[in-house]
Amino acid sequence: MSDNRRVYSQVLKTFKKLMPTTKQTHVVTLAMMVSGIVTGKKAQLSAMSGEIPSQTAKSASIEMRMRRFVKNDKIYEKVMYLPFAEMILQQLALHTLYIAIDGSTVARGCMTIMVGVVYRQRLLPLVWVTYKGKKGHTTAERHIELLELLKPLIPTGGDVVLLGDAEYDTVAMLEWVEERTDWSFVVRSAPQLLIIKNGNRQKLRDLRGEQGTIISLADAYFTDQEVGPVTAIAWWGKEYKKPIYLITNHSDPKEACRFYKKRFKIETMFSDQKSRGFHIQKSHLSDPTRVSSLLLASCLAYIWMIYLGITVMADEHKRRLVDRTDRVDKSMFRVGLDWLKHLLNHDLPLDVSFYLPPFLLDLSVR
Repeated sequence: MSDNRRVYSQVLKTFKKLMPTTKQTHVVTLAMMVSGIVTGKKAQLSAMSGEIPSQTAKSASIEMRMRRFVKNDKIYEKVMYLPFAEMILQQLALHTLYIAIDGSTVARGCMTIMVGVVYRQRLLPLVWVTYKGKKGHTTAERHIELLELLKPLIPTGGDVVLLGDAEYDTVAMLEWVEERTDWSFVVRSAPQLLIIKNGNRQKLRDLRGEQGTIISLADAYFTDQEVGPVTAIAWWGKEYKKPIYLITNHSDPKEACRFYKKRFKIETMFSDQKSRGFHIQKSHLSDPTRVSSLLLASCLAYIWMIYLGITVMADEHKRRLVDRTDRVDKSMFRVGLDWLKHLLNHDLPLDVSFYLPPFLLDLSVR
């Protein structure tokens, strides 16, 4: 059996167990797409179809099948993905859930804003919204739409910290978080925006201290709309050329800064989906609905590679086969890709999973 057929067969077998009530023709096509992405490392339908061996169908026919899948407006990709997102959150809910939100260009004229949960040195995608647009700020309504998708997935009693850059300091979104959830938030903001305390109005940049300091103002209100009370923070880390300004409802400024550092993992995840991994930005798709369906496959492929990577990094014997053991040279995503290649090259059994290894849920272990 060829390597590509082995991957496809095992992915399909796993999906059939995990999605018994989903229309099986859709399950088969999704298995083709996920298999094609991980073996070809290209999230282009033509490239993915060429990775699927078939005795009865040519690659052109398989590509057309994939195109019908992404064009089908009766396929609700977010519904198909929800069980995977829910399970990941349930697995991680014993710890604080650090949820990062950010956007990225993912196709021709299409942007995606996504939220994911931080897991070790990576971020696992949970929900997303795709729309026509260019890189830059979108509306608070879209941010709220995304968080509305996320909220029902959070396990009861889950401790959540929402992290976002300066695009996500809108009054509407922060008020939604305050009124509709019990989440903490830490978002970056612009230095010229107002904070108000005891009737005194000042700009965030007025908090600026010296390099290496954290200056904060508690029980303040943000902007003329007076969102709050919040804590305003001017954080000028020694590694930064200028201060970072944060708005948070968390009580400890130092902890809020530590939380915010985790936000950057969503940028790493987008890089894995794009230039360092699946090249989804070169998919040639330009319709947001179709791009969103492609993201269903690429996010599942990504989770599988993270699963493989983290299991290998926890096993010194396996790790030395694909990476150095005296230092960390490769990301868990890269290790996952390399381990799959190792399994195929040595005709070893394939380990396919779209959840986290139960024995590696202790986040204190790196």
